Amino acid sequence: MLYSEALEFLYGLGNYEKTPPINYDASTHDLGRMSQLLAALGNPHERFKIIHVAGSKGKGSTCAMLASVLRHMGLKVGLYTSPHLSSFRERTRVNGNLIPPEVVGLLADQIKNAITKKVTQEDGTETEERILPVTTFDAGTALAFMHFARENVDWAVIETGLGGTLDSTNVITPQASVITSISFDHMHMLGHTLAEIAAHKAGIIKPAVPVVSQNQVLEAAQVIERVAHERTAPITFLGRHWRWTPGANALNKQTFEVKQVSLIRSKNKPFVNDLEGWYEIQLNGKHQIDNALTVIATIDVLRESLRASGVQDITARVVRDGLRNAHWPGRFELLRNDPPVILDGAHNVDSINKLLMTLVELYPGKRWTFVFGCYKDKDAEGMLKQLSARANKFILTQADDNVRAMPVEQLLDIAQRRNLKATGLPKVTDALDAATAGNDGVCITGSIALVGEARVKWAMKTGGALPETD
Repeated sequence: MLYSEALEFLYGLGNYEKTPPINYDASTHDLGRMSQLLAALGNPHERFKIIHVAGSKGKGSTCAMLASVLRHMGLKVGLYTSPHLSSFRERTRVNGNLIPPEVVGLLADQIKNAITKKVTQEDGTETEERILPVTTFDAGTALAFMHFARENVDWAVIETGLGGTLDSTNVITPQASVITSISFDHMHMLGHTLAEIAAHKAGIIKPAVPVVSQNQVLEAAQVIERVAHERTAPITFLGRHWRWTPGANALNKQTFEVKQVSLIRSKNKPFVNDLEGWYEIQLNGKHQIDNALTVIATIDVLRESLRASGVQDITARVVRDGLRNAHWPGRFELLRNDPPVILDGAHNVDSINKLLMTLVELYPGKRWTFVFGCYKDKDAEGMLKQLSARANKFILTQADDNVRAMPVEQLLDIAQRRNLKATGLPKVTDALDAATAGNDGVCITGSIALVGEARVKWAMKTGGALPETD
């Protein structure tokens, strides 16, 4: 297949990212179809070591930092994340390189052959019939596993798509399971309490496989700890076992010191674990230090597995280099310095609050023009309410060609009820033009789809390097 044909085939399988099921019933879903698909493809996911990452927020950044650290150890590393900003190819990378379009076509062909059969009709014509009801995400996950196997990666960092227990990625047996910050998101699918949501995320915990969890609210932490205990999986909790303290902080540069908790120290030996010490990251926001500390704690529990892969140098120096050089576009990404134009993929109330904390920290006292658009199933009112504390005005918009996008008229109704100063401009290009016409600082947020489109439109507007697009 050509790349364009492959995308048409993949998106035609049932793309729940754009059109989620109206009446979602988790009890009707299992991982059987994914296991069948991978078996038909030769079980490519069994040919490399894996770190599996779930959570509500911070998954992508944590995965990017993990992959960067593993690459600095000299390993060949696959990275699978979702959703993408502007190209399907972003989801599957090897050593930072996007999967080539021709390989997407080749592998999509193999997947098509595995899930369809030719049927001869009475008139002698042949038609294709689906024999395995896989979704777009199932097929995309299988495609990533196939590419990693073809490329003979040593390790792969795999991000869940939604939840954990029934996520298509959960057919794997990883070397470590990682759970990032849990907050309210996808409640219609995962539950309406943090305990229910945490139960889905904790579904990635495998028997005897070490778990690293970020510091969670009590009800989520209790669920994770219970599941880990039931599955005899050793657990490391940030806050309980590792902590960080801040150092110098500036735009695109944060330093912090990490220490393992409850170890005996002395004046002559302030650092007991050799991964303790000072680190630096280019990602903005204190929540990104939480993600970086998650990476450090994960590397610590993986020492034996890494040595088995031939890694000799598992030191703070290597981890420090990997973290310092990690990038993750669309997360507090600065497009222009003065006045600032910032992109951030925050898409629930918790992530909006973290965005606001970062704005206040880096730009104290500044108020913003927020270009905002979100999905229909998100808490638009809650997000707008939080943003209003730092807003001069809102320009409400929606991502093109995305049926999940909340219509601008609906966003304007919310803004009117809350007495917010807001303008509605359905086209992202028009929203960007209006927002950047004056001297206000501009922040574009509310959904990954909006941020991805805005990155492309900004590059076209300013003549900058155009991101990969489909």
